[in-house]
Amino acid sequence: MPSCSIILPMLFALSCIPFANAIAEQKSSEKALREYYDLQEGQRLYVQYCRFCHGEQGKGKAFDVTPPPADLTSPAVQEKSDFELAKIIHGGERGTAMGAWQWALSEKEKQNVLQYIRWLGRSKGDTRSP
Repeated sequence: MPSCSIILPMLFALSCIPFANAIAEQKSSEKALREYYDLQEGQRLYVQYCRFCHGEQGKGKAFDVTPPPADLTSPAVQEKSDFELAKIIHGGERGTAMGAWQWALSEKEKQNVLQYIRWLGRSKGDTRSP
């Protein structure tokens, strides 16, 4: 028969599992809620700064310039890394009408817009509230 010195620590460890799971679920819920509000803010900023050229659905057909604004839902855009897209949002893109937003948007705001652009790609331009 195992000694008490082994059984008690095992019972204590097993009794902590439900608490650890509850804490993990709470952190997961907090993260999901934070991401939801960041996405909402990204949508608000997109409407304010990006929609004029890229359109409500991100398809890039809202403003007639050459070259046309990027279709943000396209594989060509969605396959770019977060770093590449953040760099374009920050500094603009040479040879296009895409201007730099480094002075208008904070780092957090640029990340929120990027998150919304990713959402547009997943939703294929369905702009119902994220």
